[in-house]
Amino acid sequence: MHGQSLEEARAAQFTTPPPRKVRCPIVDMHTHMTEPGTNHELVDAARLYGITRILAIAPLDDGLELARRYPGEIAVAARALLPQADSAEPIEDRAVHIVRRAHAHGVRIIKFWFAPRIRDRLDFLLDSSRLDPVFDAIAECGLGVLVHVSDPDRWFERRYDPARYGTKADQYPMLEARLRRHPTVPFLAAHMGGDPEHLDHLAALLTRYPNLYLDTSATKWIVRELGRQREAAREFFRRWAERLCFGTDQVVLKESDPARYTVRYWVHQMFWETDLVCPSPIDDPDSDGEPVLRGLDLPEDVLEQVYYKNAERVFRIAARSAAQITSRPAGASPPHEFAEAMRIREDPGPSSGGASGIRS
Repeated sequence: MHGQSLEEARAAQFTTPPPRKVRCPIVDMHTHMTEPGTNHELVDAARLYGITRILAIAPLDDGLELARRYPGEIAVAARALLPQADSAEPIEDRAVHIVRRAHAHGVRIIKFWFAPRIRDRLDFLLDSSRLDPVFDAIAECGLGVLVHVSDPDRWFERRYDPARYGTKADQYPMLEARLRRHPTVPFLAAHMGGDPEHLDHLAALLTRYPNLYLDTSATKWIVRELGRQREAAREFFRRWAERLCFGTDQVVLKESDPARYTVRYWVHQMFWETDLVCPSPIDDPDSDGEPVLRGLDLPEDVLEQVYYKNAERVFRIAARSAAQITSRPAGASPPHEFAEAMRIREDPGPSSGGASGIRS
């Protein structure tokens, strides 16, 4: 095992990151930052773990304010479909205006949420003709799309009424229709496309649609499902390295909880970069028994693609290094120097393949 044991990390409250396997910038392509009073806690955790750019999903104006507050550290994924009770303007017409304003402000990605529960909120789905003008505007502006289309297998087994929400397979025709209609638009399907349980399905989608990409967000779900098929997951990442982007799905809460963000970045670093096997320090109500972290120990060239190269090449999200960050809001923790934030191990030592940590 290389990296850091759970015992060491927990003793330091996950505030002393181990050396990185690769020396490169890192873009977190999936976070939610809508709490002005506590957003800084995620930014501080990102700095600590060498995350050099955060893509914040937020309403456009809130996202632009975040980007102004943290210049060079925050990029924005603007939410397109925002209900507005006091407006008679159709939601899709407002979305077109949001897309064009976002483009004018340099935003590169538009976010859509079409999880099964969208049926409780809207009377149309992702492939509805009502959204054609929105996607036409996205294509015209040269923007990318971040979209959530499905949820864990276990939610379909335990939570969802198929008569109302459909089966898991029912979630994908709407995505495929959009991919076909807009071949010039890069689509980043959140949470490993909503199907980390079935890598063969994801491989088929990636083969059919060259404009489809996947992010790695949703810590508990991804660690649980990819960790149970480690060899298949490693091979999938090697094969599709140029179609995958790192993301966490960190959600900033109103209540102060700095450890929430540091522990998740620790889990991601251990999962992608090491072969550590230990109890997960994050509770997972969907796990059968105690959740376990089983590191994938991805190759360095794969990590570079996933951590930042695809974000830059496909979605034009610049991966700015910590050393370039020269301004920060008053009272915020200073960023580590790049040499410290990007420490790289010189002697990984022998691989143990199964080190255990303290029970969570």
